[in-house]
Amino acid sequence: MSKVLLITGLILSLAGSPSAQVNDLQEKIFSARDKVLPALVHIQPVIKDYRTGELKKQAVIGSGVIFHPDGYVVTNYHVAGKAERIICTLNSKEQVPATYIGGDPPTDIAVLRLELDEYEGEIAVADLGDSDALQVGQMVLAMGSPLSLSRSVSSGVVSTKDRYFSSDYRLPSGEETGRYNLWVQTDAAINPGNSGGPLVDLAGRVIGINSRATFLANNLGFAIPINIVKEVTAAILSEGKVARSWIGVYAQALQELEDYFGAGRERGVLISSIDPGSPAEESFLKAGDVVLEIDGQPVSARFVEELPAFYRSIASRPPGTDINLKVLRNDEEFSLPVKTRPLGELQGEDFECSDWGFTVKAITRHMQIQNQLRDTLGVFVTGVKRVGAADLAGLRRGDVVLNVNKEHVPGFAYFTSRYGELAAGDSEKILLTLMRGGAKRLVVLTVDGQEQDGEGEPSNE
Repeated sequence: MSKVLLITGLILSLAGSPSAQVNDLQEKIFSARDKVLPALVHIQPVIKDYRTGELKKQAVIGSGVIFHPDGYVVTNYHVAGKAERIICTLNSKEQVPATYIGGDPPTDIAVLRLELDEYEGEIAVADLGDSDALQVGQMVLAMGSPLSLSRSVSSGVVSTKDRYFSSDYRLPSGEETGRYNLWVQTDAAINPGNSGGPLVDLAGRVIGINSRATFLANNLGFAIPINIVKEVTAAILSEGKVARSWIGVYAQALQELEDYFGAGRERGVLISSIDPGSPAEESFLKAGDVVLEIDGQPVSARFVEELPAFYRSIASRPPGTDINLKVLRNDEEFSLPVKTRPLGELQGEDFECSDWGFTVKAITRHMQIQNQLRDTLGVFVTGVKRVGAADLAGLRRGDVVLNVNKEHVPGFAYFTSRYGELAAGDSEKILLTLMRGGAKRLVVLTVDGQEQDGEGEPSNE
């Protein structure tokens, strides 16, 4: 064998050696890091928390990534959705204030805008990838501020790209999340403080926004697929919010029940329950029905991973749209017209009754359904301060205040106005009529004034 052939063989052997492959992988990681890290943002919002029965302002820590040349940052709703003020630290370590533009609790996405009038540096913008093209086992990087340690990078692989969680999971502010999307699961370390940061492929493209970590096991983190993030941020930038349609149905996977409902293996979505007073109920849709088509397009949810696509097929239509459902019921097929309604606010506005020692929230239609209330009248008690007038009187979280001093409370605006009048007066006792567990009861508040607390210590989101 000639020397030329020997040298050629040695070069090819070295090029394919494990050390050469490791160096190639390392360079790809460095390249991806350098493309996205300049766009990474460390977020320090001060949020309002009403859950303890009094308004507390708490500094939290989260992450975000610049996705638009005008200084728009995407992060999680649970990081900045309830923020009173926001400070962002850029890759240059300079701090700039930011403005909350809009958010979407159902997908846990929020958009901020950096206030760059006095910032003399340049900002970097991250490239957004295609989460539909992800593969299980693909290597990814998670960036953010875990446990307040800013500009951190961890690595791992995509464990699965279609993880499903039921919509029973709620954000700290109380809203349901996850109904309209699946999750990218990764073993890249995601810890509190990583929330809102980017999940990045080795080409340096953002393919997800980190959102959830679990303390039940190691190496389990979850990100919102970037294709969902693109849809939500586009709607927020153009309309200020995400407008969704709602008909009031809840579905479940057909896999273990298809033999009972006569549906084919790849056909239909099983309706498990109907919201009272919803468009679905008004159109005589029933629990146990199997929806076969929406406007002539076949739908299927044999597996739980297919449920978000079904919900999105309804939610993506403009509110007020007439849709036609082909439904299988007792081996017969029916055509049922349904007019969609706006999804509306999931949670109402909060208010602190500082002199009385509790906090309340306006009751939305969705809160009425979730809490099995008779209507949306009155206000919902969200927290009771320990050792306060309300606590001593026996008020509880989940009570609905119907009357104040025998005066009917039609809603949030009336209650807050009446509270202001009574708090400014010299009333020492306040009579409240409550609804609790379907029964009315009376409590008397003995008012002696309450202390106000300032901001708490920072925490990680």
